[in-house]
Amino acid sequence: MKAEIKHRPDYAALHVVLDQGEKVVCEPGAMMGMDPALKMETNMKGGLLGAMARKLAGETVFLNTYTSTGPAQQLDLAPSTPGDMVEVGLSGGAVRVQRGSYVAHFGDVEISAKWGGAKAFFGGEGLIMLEARGTGTMWMASYGAIHQIDVKDAYTVDTSHIVAFDESLTFTVNKIGGMKSLFLSQEGLVCRFTGKGRLWIQTRNAPALAGFLQPFRRVQKSN
Repeated sequence: MKAEIKHRPDYAALHVVLDQGEKVVCEPGAMMGMDPALKMETNMKGGLLGAMARKLAGETVFLNTYTSTGPAQQLDLAPSTPGDMVEVGLSGGAVRVQRGSYVAHFGDVEISAKWGGAKAFFGGEGLIMLEARGTGTMWMASYGAIHQIDVKDAYTVDTSHIVAFDESLTFTVNKIGGMKSLFLSQEGLVCRFTGKGRLWIQTRNAPALAGFLQPFRRVQKSN
């Protein structure tokens, strides 16, 4: 399998070339184009319980599997939002991914939902988080560019900028400064990651965009 991410970081897309019998699993709707000889199947990975858990995590119930029926068959994938994509290697451990960032994977990788606890909910991730575990390759996307940080002790991130992190990292949700800073600094809540592992953050966030656009919305006047 050969894979290349093009058009980074604004409108990234993934271009995969598969040898005969190789498979790529991806989110429904991610396919831009494909070799007509590729075989596509849609199913609930992890059974009904796994599918429903992904639904609670804000992901789709079904996943698409593309299988090559011959050599050098191409599959082109793109995320639903403008932004960056990265390739993440998995070697037996797990990476926890924010809602909407998972795009596809290759190899012996299981995509499931992971209970994040109340701290994940207050951190903006929801009570259920997506988890990719196994050996292989995963591709994930962001809104804006993706920046990888190798945490060796501790690192603090605004909750709306988190894309994914290794399971070896733990986090707590805090506020910066006192109550005055919470409401006036426009920083909101942050996650303090501790431990050793990889952390991916995005350079833009959707709540900030929504706040920027709000003054330009047309408001219909009531008679």
